[in-house]
Formats: sequence, C-alpha cells, structure tokens
Amino acid sequence: MKYELFNFQKDAVSSLLKKMRAMSNSYENDGEFSSVSLTAPTGAGKTVISAAVAEGLFYGNDTFEGDDHAVILWLSDSPSLNEQTMKRFDAATDLLNGATSMETVGPEFARAHTRLMPEHIYFLNRQLLSRKSKLTNDAEGGRTFWDVLTNTIEDTDTHLYLFIDEAHKGLGKDATSDSTNKTIYAKLIDGQVGLNPPMPCVVGVSATPERFNVAMRGRKNRDMKAPVDVPISAVRASGLIKDVIELRTPKKRANTRHQDLTQACVKLSHASKLWKDYCTKNSIQTVVPLMVVQVEDKVTKETLTELCTQILEVCKWLERDCFANVFGEHDDIETAVAKIPYCSPENVSENTGIRVLFAKDAISTGWDCPRAEVIYSRRKRNDPTYIAQLIGRMIRTPLARRIESEEGLNNVACYLPEYDSETVEEVVEKLKEDNVAVDENDGILKNPADVSWYGDTRRKAEKKLKTKKAQNSENPSDDNSFEGASPVNEKIDEYVEDTNEEMPNDDLGEFDVDTDDNETIEEIEDALKHMPNVDSKLIKESFESIITRQVRHDKPNAFMDLWDCVDIISSDIDSDSNLNEKITKDFCNNVDAEIERNPSEYKRTYNEINSTVVTVKRIDPLTGAEYEDREESVENDSDRMTAYYHKAISTFAGASDVVNEYINHYMVDRSVDYNKAVARMSAVAACFEIVQSLEQWAEKTTRELLDEYGPSRYAVTEVNKEKWDRIEGNTLPYVESTLNINASVRRQNMDYDCYPKHIISDENGWAYLKLNDLEKKVVKTELSRTLNVAWYRNQSRNLNAALAIPYKLGGEWENMYPDFIFFQKTSKGKIIRTIVDPHGDWLGDSIAKLKGYVKYLREHPDMFGSVLAVADEKVDNVQKYLYLDLMDTKVQGAIDDFSGSSAKDLFLGNLSHPYIVKSDESDINE
Repeated sequence: MKYELFNFQKDAVSSLLKKMRAMSNSYENDGEFSSVSLTAPTGAGKTVISAAVAEGLFYGNDTFEGDDHAVILWLSDSPSLNEQTMKRFDAATDLLNGATSMETVGPEFARAHTRLMPEHIYFLNRQLLSRKSKLTNDAEGGRTFWDVLTNTIEDTDTHLYLFIDEAHKGLGKDATSDSTNKTIYAKLIDGQVGLNPPMPCVVGVSATPERFNVAMRGRKNRDMKAPVDVPISAVRASGLIKDVIELRTPKKRANTRHQDLTQACVKLSHASKLWKDYCTKNSIQTVVPLMVVQVEDKVTKETLTELCTQILEVCKWLERDCFANVFGEHDDIETAVAKIPYCSPENVSENTGIRVLFAKDAISTGWDCPRAEVIYSRRKRNDPTYIAQLIGRMIRTPLARRIESEEGLNNVACYLPEYDSETVEEVVEKLKEDNVAVDENDGILKNPADVSWYGDTRRKAEKKLKTKKAQNSENPSDDNSFEGASPVNEKIDEYVEDTNEEMPNDDLGEFDVDTDDNETIEEIEDALKHMPNVDSKLIKESFESIITRQVRHDKPNAFMDLWDCVDIISSDIDSDSNLNEKITKDFCNNVDAEIERNPSEYKRTYNEINSTVVTVKRIDPLTGAEYEDREESVENDSDRMTAYYHKAISTFAGASDVVNEYINHYMVDRSVDYNKAVARMSAVAACFEIVQSLEQWAEKTTRELLDEYGPSRYAVTEVNKEKWDRIEGNTLPYVESTLNINASVRRQNMDYDCYPKHIISDENGWAYLKLNDLEKKVVKTELSRTLNVAWYRNQSRNLNAALAIPYKLGGEWENMYPDFIFFQKTSKGKIIRTIVDPHGDWLGDSIAKLKGYVKYLREHPDMFGSVLAVADEKVDNVQKYLYLDLMDTKVQGAIDDFSGSSAKDLFLGNLSHPYIVKSDESDINE
C-alpha cells in the first residue's frame, strides 16, 4: 500500500483474508459455496480496505502468504462507481496497476477472453448482464460472459471471488430455479442451469449489510461466515470523518427558508476563512469548502434564480461562475443572474471553482465530497432518506484527519427549514440506519448553538454596541435606525485601530457577508453581562499555559516510529542533517550483526525463502501401488521472490528505500547478484528473532532522537504534529502539550441549561451544558465567589482543548478529565487557575484517579492555585458535601499510602473539609 492503514483497517483486511482463504479451501475440498460480508461504516474507507485485501490476496502481506491463483470479479450497479473504485485502488496500492491488474468488463469482453485471469480484478456493472445485453448473448457462435464465468469457475487452478459493492442493493432473498424471475445478482451467485455454475465465494461490501446477510442466509446450499465488522468507535477515533453533524431546524413549524439560506452562506464564509487560514499557516494546499443546495425534484428556473441571487447578495466574494448542478437531466442551466452548468458527481470534489452545488436526491451511490461543509435542503418532511444519504456523502474529513487545533473544521452543518425539532428525528433515525459513524449522543446536534472564544464574542458585541450608540446619536428621532453612514464607519475604524487585541475570528476579511442586524442596545448590553468581564488576553494566556498529558493507546510499530521520526526531524527541525543516511547505514550494520548472532534461525528462514519442498510419489500405473515417496527442494521462481520482497518491505513499515539500500549494500559488499541479496533481506524479515532485535534497536534509536530533538518540538508543523505526538506517546505512557483555545468545541446543544461567564459562549454570553446535580451545585457555588471571573467545562473529545491527567488502573494507563477549571483574578490583577472536580468516591477507579492527580501536581506544582476533589456523602442520613485539598502535602501523602478500594474513607477522614454549597434559591444567571 502507498500509505499506512489505520489499525482498524489492518484488522479488517487480515480478518477478511483469513475468511476468504477458508472459503476457498471449503470449495476446493468439499465443493461448499460460502459468503461473508464486510461491514464498513460510512467514512471507514471501505474502498481502501478492499484495495488492501486485493493486494494482500494476490501478493501477500504480514498475515497472509498470498494466492497467485486468485482472481476478483468486482460487481456494482454503476459504471461511474466502478470507474471511481478503480481510480482509488490505483491511487492506494503499490502493486495493483490500472494498466495491468485491473480491467473493466465491457460489452465486447467475452469475444477477447476465454476466462478470467489470476491476479486480476475485473470490474462489472450489473446492467451489462441483462437478458438483451450483448455481453450475455453470443453473436455468430461466439462466447457469452456466462461461458467466460463457467470456464473460470471450472478451472481448478483458478480461485474466483465475487465482490459485491454496495451489497445492500438488488439481492433476491433466496435462490430460485425460475431463471426469468432471478435478479441479475442471483444469476451470478446461484448460477443458471445450462449457463453458469454457482459462484464459489461471495464477499458483500456495504455500510448496511443486513439485506445481503439475510439474502445469503436464505440460500440453503451456501454457508454464511461470521461478518467482518469495522467498529464504529474506531472510525470515529481515526479522524477520517467529521466529529459533529449539525441539524439546524426551526423549533416549531415556520417558514425559515430565506433566513436559513442566509445562515448557510454565513457558515460557508466562516469555513472558507478557517480553511484558508489553517492551510496557509501550515503551508499545505488550501481546502476550498463547498455548499450543497438540495432542491425539490421539479424545481423551476425562477426558484434557482432566486436562490442564486440570495447567495450572491450574502456572499459578495463569490463569483457568478461558482455554481454547478448534478441533476439527473445532465443539463446546463442558465438563469438571469448566473449559469449553473452540469458537472458529473465524481468530478465535483476536484473542481474547486465550484463553491455552490445544486442537487436533488442523494446525488450518486458511492459519491463523496470531503470539502462539502454545508447543506441547505429544501426537501420536504417525507424525504428524510435523501437528506440522510446526502449527509453521509459529506462527512469525510478533507485531509483524512481531525484538525486538532481548530474545532470549527471538524463539523458539517445542515440547514433543514422544512423540518422542526420533532420531525428532524426522522433524519436522525435514517443516519443511524445508514451506519454513519458518528456518536449518537454528541455526534448529532439537533438544536446547535454557535459558540466561540468569549474574547471574540465580547469584542464583537462591544464593537456592535459602540456602532449602535453612535448611530442613535446621529439619528435621535429613530432609535431603530441602523443605516451605516460614513462618519459611523470612520468611528468603527478608529475603534478597531485603537485596540491592541488581535482581530476576532468573526472578522471574515475577504469572505465577508452581508446580513441583517436587528439587535437592540438593551439586548447587546444584556449579552455582555453574561460574558466574563476580564481581559481575554490574560485568560487565553492562562488557559494556553495549562499542560495536558494525553495517554496514547496506539499499537506501536517501532520501525514506523523511527522512519517517521527521522523524516520529521529532517523536514521540520534540522533540514541540514544527514540523519536519514546515518540511520539507514546503522540499520544495515545491525542487520548483518543480527544475522551473525542468530545463524541457525537465519539459515532456517533463508532455506524456506529460497526454495520450496515438494513431495514426489511414484505409483505403479497398473496396480496403483506406491513404491517411492520422497521430497525434493525446488528453487523459488522470480514471482515467488517478488512476493517475499514485498513482504519484507511491509515488515519494515514500508521503508522500501531502506530495504533497497541494504540489498544494494550486500550486492556490492559480497559481490552477489540481485536475487541472492533479495533472498537474504527477505529471510531477515521472515526471521522472528532477528526482527525482534531490530525492533529493539529501532525503539532505542527513536528514544535517543527524541531526547536530542524533543526540546525543539515547537518547530514541528501542524501536518506532522499528530505523527510526532504518536511517536512520543509510543515511548512514554503519555504525551505532554499545552492547551489550545481554538481547538475547543464550537457547537453546543441549546436543549441543555445555559450558564454565564464561560470562556466558550454564544453571542448572548451563554454556554449550554449538560451537568448533573452535584456539578450544577459546584458551578453555582464557584460562580458566586467574587474571585472567580471565568470558568471552563473541561471536555474529553477535543484533545488539544482538554486537560487530561493520566492515571494507572489494572496496569494500564488511562486519561481522566477534571470537570471544571476556574480562573480567579487577584487584587493585583494576576490570573490564578483552580480546579474543582466533583469526584464520585463510589467509582471503582476513584483511588487510581486521586493518585494520578498527586503525580501530576507534584510534577507541576505551580500549574494550579488550588485543586479540590468534591464528593457528596450521606452522614447520619444528612447530605454533606466534602472536599479534599489535593495541593495539601498531607492529603497527597495520605493518598499515596492509601490501600483501600474506595475513596469514601478519605472523604470521611480528618483530612477532608466541608464544601459549602450555594443555596438552590439563588440564580447564577441573575
């Protein structure tokens, strides 16, 4: 493969290949037909997984030896989907070449082929197998595709696998002998009397394989293997899909079409600015966001004109040629304000001149467009399927990774004016049915509030208030007149120039929008009261000085860590070093040294690599009596050695340059030919003892490089930061970094209670948070203290904005996330951070977490002014609230020495103190 797979993808590849081998063996030994499904949630990369399966099937990998008799027939219901799949296979794999290994089955295919050839993938769309198709009807005594299929299946030296893409479509529920009533899929799977035998091995690939599984189980003569399921949680964790789907609807039925389209345009402008800023900062190709406008089936040209007009009025930065359509009619449309040319779905993503795409239904099976950030849908309430399918096409992340430093780039926003808070549940249910890999609780927001750093929202509100007061002073007769005159604009400019703060993220610059502003002075002043009234620069500096320690659970690959470490150091930290050359030379020397240390083990694997033992039996042709049985050693041919060579590259984490350097080194040093050198390197990779020693060398070398270059980690680019964190996390139980306010959540659920003074809030100064009873009491109590000027609800999803403190439980390191961070302002103006953590002493991990706190605070004693672990306890049937002061050295010592299983004894001991909660009658929102 041309790039490293995620662990969940590797597991799926390995599991599916094992099942395919078992299926092939069952057919070869017993004539048993079988099937298996690959269930890959939307966004999991099922095409990449399938490409890796094909490459491993033909050429072998770490866990599968390869089958040079295998051939794949890939079936879908769309020629364009097949073409897209072929391109992705070609782009993803080293060994599957579009020119030599993959072929499209066309109408004339049977004339040029007698059977399907091993180590090939043939792409077929089902329409070509209809009764009137040229492919299934012999012309002038020629072959049909059924003949080609029969020849392939009956050839004992060929192992045929049928892959059905989008396997939830077009399957009959059971086998039938009536050929006229069979679906095309059934004709392939079950065979046809006198035309073609049943398909030996069938693999269904789908996000929703229930129909495939039911159809296979309904066939009496076909064994259904246990499915290969890709875990949704693993896909979410990978960053391949966006974290949150926002479903924006009016709370009650209302005509909000116009204002929702305006807000969708604003969202497109925000996304455009965020992506441009991020990509420019990190020196990568700019992601160009797209808005999809989903219209009704019989949309008129007048409606399209109105939509284009409104979009261009709001987003004045858009050009008139920014539109395109993917309507089924394939027509170019010309309105009074702009042209809307047709564009084939598979070309939309690469055509970045398209910023607004008009669609009707779900566009196309298999189509996806990672740069699509916004959906505005005019579909009626009876169309939840089309909306859900369209959302499913848009959830892949543009860079195939989560953007940790900017939370706003990890969402997709959907504006649904034809729905309300009740009917939108139909869309949610369809998303779940379609196996979209987002969190059912936090991943789908049905009533989202746009929130951001309070420094930006406060500055924006203050600027707006100043403008409105200036407008009122110039128009005293009309308090609601907000027409901007030139003197007012000059005053705004003065206001902007006089401040030393950075411009807020809401300043869209070249992506500015033109929207109505109807807020009153009283509403703006009320919003300001809810926001922290403290210099945002001081709070931001304090927040971004907090050190977090994220535990990493990645399965370490010592070689990959080393190669990546060398690459990052050479590109980002010390470009003048010859580090790559030095490490490669060191690798070659260690290979030779390990062969010397493990001579018998190396000789064993070398003999296995270089030759194959075959059994020779001699039998009397008349009597059948066996009179000789012996073994011979046959030297492996070049194809077999090529497979071992590729397996060696895979063993050393794809480092073909390092492997080839050793081969060249050995050829020159020992004056041997290329095949001998390849056999030596392949034997090294196949020798467990040698590989294990080389892994230890790689781990040691990586640690030494981190010791030397770790202090310069600040120079690592955003593109490489995730890799660097992974490498550090594989050599230590956790990775230390500081928090980043831009990585905090940018969407909250308006169905939750609202709280003031939070550092992440909406334009009205509210934060919408789901808290339990004890947490609510703590927040109310802490906000009543004069010293506390701001606070932060810690989060676990966004790593760069989450304070994580490691703790050890059952020998494994885990993350805990303290609930609340409060910011206190002293009389001298200094900002002090504190933690108040409602801590359930009844939890089985409470002691382990307290010990984790102690370790962190000892190593960072000045990070917080105070840290309180709070618990509610019933003492003599009286509810009491108690806290442990974790900054107190006596408390730390008691936690160190504690050997019990519950923290209750500590909270009820003489080192705890009463936590006086604020009365429930008081209102923190006053």
